[in-house]
Amino acid sequence: MYYYIYDNYLNESKHKGALFKIESRLTDLGINGKIVRLSVLKNLQKNISEELNSGIKTVVVVGDDKTLSQSINLIPDLNKVIGYIPVTNNSKIAKIMGIPSYEDACNTLSTRIIKKIDLGRINDLYYFFTCLEMPGDTLNIVCDDNYFINVEGKNNIITVNNISFDDDSGNSAVLGNDGLIKLGIKHTEKKWFKPAKETFSRFKAKKINITSDKSIPILITDEKRIVKPPLEIKIAEKKLNLIVGKNRII
Repeated sequence: MYYYIYDNYLNESKHKGALFKIESRLTDLGINGKIVRLSVLKNLQKNISEELNSGIKTVVVVGDDKTLSQSINLIPDLNKVIGYIPVTNNSKIAKIMGIPSYEDACNTLSTRIIKKIDLGRINDLYYFFTCLEMPGDTLNIVCDDNYFINVEGKNNIITVNNISFDDDSGNSAVLGNDGLIKLGIKHTEKKWFKPAKETFSRFKAKKINITSDKSIPILITDEKRIVKPPLEIKIAEKKLNLIVGKNRII
């Protein structure tokens, strides 16, 4: 049985044609199912829990990378198989996992190639699938309780990834499911009448602890959360059982 989670933005009229093609293809493949929308977050987690207890085997997220990130944090039982239908051409997750966009993703869903994927975890509260981004001004970072990284001054951006680094051009360079957190620090040096100079530092660790004197705004796949330090970021014990495509690069 399949259970589909739709993002609320798909209610916009411009997406009606794409949804019609997706739902028609799902019906043709015999994998259509119940649909719930991400519009009422207060009751959605309870509803999902009840549905999953009724025999649902596969949860399919329909939307974009933000939708997938939100949904993962609403699904209490990560042992379920997760599918993804991107209704966008700009999904980093879909590119890494070899999942085509729109109705073509239904064929990938039907083949059910399942791969266990590392998930990041923040303070045992939030899961993240791709990348965290936070301002890096005056942070203290400890990797594996072993070595310290002091980030001082302004114009620093910290990124934390579960499966890939962003390279100097902002593109994801996939490193694989290795159980390690990828930490990136970008510093921008600005001088009068000269082009800004960017430098990059990269680290890998099993666990990262971050402390600061103030709350830290964290961007999790286009969704901002304010989290009070200290932060402990690591790979979660549970992995995500994700349906992937044959052209995946991980």
